[in-house]
Amino acid sequence: MAILRSLPNLLAKTTRPQRLQPDTSVLEMRSRESGSMSNETNHRPYHLLMAGFEALDLVNVGVVVTSASGQLLLANRTAEQILKTRDGLELTSTGSVRTSLKSTPSLNALMDAVAKPGNAGARDSVLPVRRPSGKRPLTAVVRAVEETPANGDAMAPATLLFILDPEIPVETVEAELRQLYGLTSTEACLANLLMEGKALDECCALLSIRRSTARTHLQHLFEKLGVQRQSELVSLLLKSIGLVGPANKKGKTQARVMRSND
Repeated sequence: MAILRSLPNLLAKTTRPQRLQPDTSVLEMRSRESGSMSNETNHRPYHLLMAGFEALDLVNVGVVVTSASGQLLLANRTAEQILKTRDGLELTSTGSVRTSLKSTPSLNALMDAVAKPGNAGARDSVLPVRRPSGKRPLTAVVRAVEETPANGDAMAPATLLFILDPEIPVETVEAELRQLYGLTSTEACLANLLMEGKALDECCALLSIRRSTARTHLQHLFEKLGVQRQSELVSLLLKSIGLVGPANKKGKTQARVMRSND
């Protein structure tokens, strides 16, 4: 949670994004500005911000930064992918973030509430976002930026929108599991399938092994990880490595600045 709490402060200290073409990344924007920034200290808030965005990408958490009116200012790669599908959340023709289906309360109402000055009692709100596809709802966490400019800038960052998609599969981490716990290849494959929510019979079919063999591998997993139940096993696997996909299988985060008229 430390990185989540630090993001509002970083955003407040970072130069407000310029209006760019949709395909222009923050990295490209900052490289253009580098000639006028002689002190490396000026880059520090940006580098810290990008590290935070990349960390959230690794755990499949989308993050969107909006102005007080709901205009999208920044989005990490996970959030971009969610917005592009238009399945739960999407961008309007003017570049504002909205839900694909009507919700009560509305996303805009929550953003207005948390961003309202002096409204310390409602600085965080959670909204289940229904999806046209019928998939499980997205979870949207709306949080106010703690330090906002006092100059009345309409395009200043005002809210953070964290998006969690329960349908995003857990990344394959067999190699990491073998290294952490000394698992065999089959044990690591079984552990990964269990993290994906597969039942033991489904694991047997996917691994082409008998149920008795799967039970033996499962018992070995219990012994090597020091647990006694399958639920404990899955919980420990997710907490230890399962939520973080292998870094070499993910591209670098490219948080993008969006024009208000996209």
